[in-house]
Amino acid sequence: MRMITCLMSCAAAATALSLAYAADLSGDPYGLWKPLKGAIYKFHSGIVADATPPTANDRRLTFLVDGNIAKEIFNSIGPDYPETCGSEKGDRDRVKKGIVCSYTAQDEKDKDGPYRCWIGLNLKTGDTIGTISC
Repeated sequence: MRMITCLMSCAAAATALSLAYAADLSGDPYGLWKPLKGAIYKFHSGIVADATPPTANDRRLTFLVDGNIAKEIFNSIGPDYPETCGSEKGDRDRVKKGIVCSYTAQDEKDKDGPYRCWIGLNLKTGDTIGTISC
């Protein structure tokens, strides 16, 4: 649980920082903080697939990350989910509360890589939320 909370806190903090602060990591003696590259995010209400803007009572944040950070998250939240969204042999999914990660075998040579993770937060409660179903 701590790892999931840390991952979400780190992702939220890194996204919120300006490029100037993200580039200055001198205050990190252990080298744990890393700039967040390959991420997009969406503020919304309802489910992430809806094009519904956030409301006063329902404000959610979903990150989509790929590349090395997605691979690290994927490897951290195993085991594989029994069913996959992909139809190709070798596709794999992993789910842990508000984190959904996929490995798409066909995207092995894609510039963004085969790993993608969606991380969902309910900004009113601080809880993780489900993100994508497929």
